[in-house]
Amino acid sequence: MADYDVDNMLKNIFDIKDLNTWKPSEKIPLVVKEIDALKNDLKTFLGNSNYDMEVILKESHELSLESKSVVDDMEQCKQEIEQETMAEILKSIENHDKISKELQSVNFALNIVYDVVQCGKYVKEFDDGREAQSFTRAVEAVYDLLQHIDMPSDGFKQLDLYNNTRHTAQLILDSLLQDLYGEWDRLVYKNIVTSNRKTTITITLGLDDSLIVVDILNALEKSKKLDEKVSEFSQFLLKDVLQPIINNDSIVFAETDELMTITISHKPDFRPAYDAVIANLRLLFHYLSNKLNFEFNREKSLMKMIGKQISVEFREVLVKDCLIHTIPNNINELQSYGVITSEIEDFQHFLAIVKFFPNENFSILQYVNNIDVLFADKSSQYFLESARQIMLKDLSVTMSIGVESIPDENAGTSSAPEESVEEALKILDKTIPKSLFYFPRCMISRTAQELLDLVYVMMEQAVQCSDVVCKKLYNTTRLVFELYDAVVPYHHEQFLQTIPQYVALFHNNCMYLAHNLQTFGDKWLILLEGRELDYPISFVDLVQKLRDLGYQHLAAHMQQQRKQILDNIRSSDLNCMVVKDILGDNAEAAVRQCLRQLQLLKNVWVGILPNNVFTKLMATLVNMFVDELIHRVCTVEDISMEMATQLTDMYTIVVQKAPQLFQTPSEVENHVKSWIKLQELIFVLGGSLKDIEAHWQDGTGPLAVHFRTEELRSLIKALFQNTQFRANLLAKIK
Repeated sequence: MADYDVDNMLKNIFDIKDLNTWKPSEKIPLVVKEIDALKNDLKTFLGNSNYDMEVILKESHELSLESKSVVDDMEQCKQEIEQETMAEILKSIENHDKISKELQSVNFALNIVYDVVQCGKYVKEFDDGREAQSFTRAVEAVYDLLQHIDMPSDGFKQLDLYNNTRHTAQLILDSLLQDLYGEWDRLVYKNIVTSNRKTTITITLGLDDSLIVVDILNALEKSKKLDEKVSEFSQFLLKDVLQPIINNDSIVFAETDELMTITISHKPDFRPAYDAVIANLRLLFHYLSNKLNFEFNREKSLMKMIGKQISVEFREVLVKDCLIHTIPNNINELQSYGVITSEIEDFQHFLAIVKFFPNENFSILQYVNNIDVLFADKSSQYFLESARQIMLKDLSVTMSIGVESIPDENAGTSSAPEESVEEALKILDKTIPKSLFYFPRCMISRTAQELLDLVYVMMEQAVQCSDVVCKKLYNTTRLVFELYDAVVPYHHEQFLQTIPQYVALFHNNCMYLAHNLQTFGDKWLILLEGRELDYPISFVDLVQKLRDLGYQHLAAHMQQQRKQILDNIRSSDLNCMVVKDILGDNAEAAVRQCLRQLQLLKNVWVGILPNNVFTKLMATLVNMFVDELIHRVCTVEDISMEMATQLTDMYTIVVQKAPQLFQTPSEVENHVKSWIKLQELIFVLGGSLKDIEAHWQDGTGPLAVHFRTEELRSLIKALFQNTQFRANLLAKIK
């Protein structure tokens, strides 16, 4: 039977175009006709089929009857199971619950009994270990017992046996640990005896690879106390033995195979040589290696444990307190420093062999990686300390320096320069005075020259080193001069305040150092020619600071000298001429005292200060002295004849003595501004009104040049009585 196309049939019967015109009554006959046609086709198909449909229906009916019979049998079986078997099942469940409860009760009791038996077993194992004199077995048994007690079965904790067993186990463990500590203290004995002069340390090690010692160590390890004891001994070695050996004069001596004695001598400011320290450490570690380098458990030794705990700290102490000081402070010794590093490397290899260092890669020589920085720091520290020691020396140890006169032409022109250079030099020669490059003849402290020599050594060393060292030494050189500013005035303060010689020498020292600093940077750059520097080299900024330092102290001393002179004059009758008709002897004594003071300064300063500086200083003091003498007279309203005579005599002494204060007497006229004024004052004191009028010369004479009008009028009024001639003279002086 071919497939029947329903959709096509419906399209034929119901035409889409006639949807709005057809009626159901018209279409029903067509549908009925189509159904009938299909029935006929079905009969024809069944008639032609090979299957016997009637037989098939019959068999299906019989099968349905059999199935119904089976369902009835199963329903009957179900009823029988529900009535008989379910009763038996319920009874079995009740029996199972009862048996389960009985089993739980048995297991509960069994677990408690098992715990009791195990506790007894561990106690017996402990007793067996003690009888066998095995600390390890005893410790294992006690720890197993405590561990088992910490995880008891249900109900065991409620037994008195639990508390008793736990308490007893803890007591046994404490007693056992005390015995182990005692054995350790017997095997590792140390003692320290300290006095004012020395400290004696004795170490007695009874450790070896015997069964007894190994048993004690394993027991300590099982009880987790070995690390504690080894740490305690390691810290003793580091703090009380190794560090003192590194920092002090020490003697390490192995008196027997078991006894080692270390004697530490107490010497202040003492640092042992590195080779002596290494030799002592070799003896100590050799002794420790012989006694501690046996393996007692899985390639584990006490020496390795000690090294693991303190090797890093020991290396840091050794480098910081000993080896770092082997770094030289000059370039020549630095070039031969390989000898020292070789010895240190051998010692490092030795510590690896005795298994104190964990491996060969554990290096003491790591600090050498920064040798340039360390050398720079060491050199800087050395030079600064050397400079400071020089600055603390006596300033009165002197030497002569400088030239008497400035040469007309510069020496050393061996070859003719190029025309442009020659022209530039001519312009420079006209612009810059030659005195800039020469220092005048004077005396300086030897310490100033020593300091200058030291910085030249620093400069020469710096240019031979790497850029890191060179830069460090350049900065250190600048620090030397800043240190000079801080140290010398403070350390020599008392002398600089009281002794003129010290002040003059300090002034010259500052000037001399400043003079050299003007060209010091150029000399440095010449030596560094060809290098690329990332920092400027100059000392010119320090020149004025040093000059000011010298100026300040010299000026302060000049003020002190000035004050003494003024105090001498003002403490005499010269300060109270207004109320006196005649001066006492103290007036002349004060003048002579001032002259003696100036003479002493001359005796001290001549030959020390440069001639021009001495002349300026002396002229300043003499001029101040003369001004004060003039001022004393010019401010008095009435001067008696007797006092005028006294003043003339005293001031004449000054005129006679003052020129002797200079190296050339004629210098007094050139450098003392008030010198002629003093002479004119003496003339007025001893002269008549007619003489004064002659020296006035209608405002063109010497009196008019050196005296102000008010001063001269006041002086005339004080010296002479009021007469017509005086009035006429005063009228002329206006």
